[in-house]
Amino acid sequence: MNNIITEKQIISNKLSTLLTLKGQGDLLELFEFDLPLPHEYKRYGDNWEISWYIDGVFWTKQGTDYINDILSRFLVSFEKITYSTAHPINVKDNALKLKLFKQLNSIKKNNFTSMSNKYEDSVFWSLKLFVEHYLTESDFVPYSTLENFAFNHFIDHVKDRSTLKSKCRSIWNWYNERGWKKTERTFEKTKEEYKLTRTENMKKLTKQRQDTTRKKIISTITGMFKDDYKKKNGEWNISKISKEIKVSRNSVYKYINEYENQK
Repeated sequence: MNNIITEKQIISNKLSTLLTLKGQGDLLELFEFDLPLPHEYKRYGDNWEISWYIDGVFWTKQGTDYINDILSRFLVSFEKITYSTAHPINVKDNALKLKLFKQLNSIKKNNFTSMSNKYEDSVFWSLKLFVEHYLTESDFVPYSTLENFAFNHFIDHVKDRSTLKSKCRSIWNWYNERGWKKTERTFEKTKEEYKLTRTENMKKLTKQRQDTTRKKIISTITGMFKDDYKKKNGEWNISKISKEIKVSRNSVYKYINEYENQK
């Protein structure tokens, strides 16, 4: 006689839950929200796929609501998610507690909106994530491995080959100087601390972007070809400068005025 196994029995006999996300972008949100690094990580150019092993299964109504809440938090917190799912598996080793993901944004508490779109260097963070994931299975990342991964996935997303090599060297040297230690995750920060950390980081990056923009503009109006950016009446051709160096007209106005007032 065949035994009849209900869906509830099948699920309850599993050990863990595989939480999988697919999307596009730099995955900076993993670092922004101090999330555990994924157990599985795949990259296909702009597209990525990540998975975590979550301790326990969630087949009850309360459990289903809990896992669905976490999945919705990912949708709110990550910039570009194209697919998300959670299903039971028989993997138990290194499974994580689902509460480690509760610091993600929620629909009700949207004052912690993800700002990943404000960060410009997505290639850098993608390469850093690759190294972090590689270190889960090894205590060292060969430079050639990092560079091969970079050129296989991001050569079309940077200005030239030397730019991509520079990013690889920067990341590789950073980990090498620290003895190839993974980024520490404490998961003990309060929401206020998370907010403060993100706010301070955004301020820092905003200042860096402003400094970079200012330098580009000043070097344009003081360089060898500065006269090419002037009109016949001697005034600066704001539109030409803006288009040439890909900076907003307002920024060009602002930093030219600041520079000339400081003379």
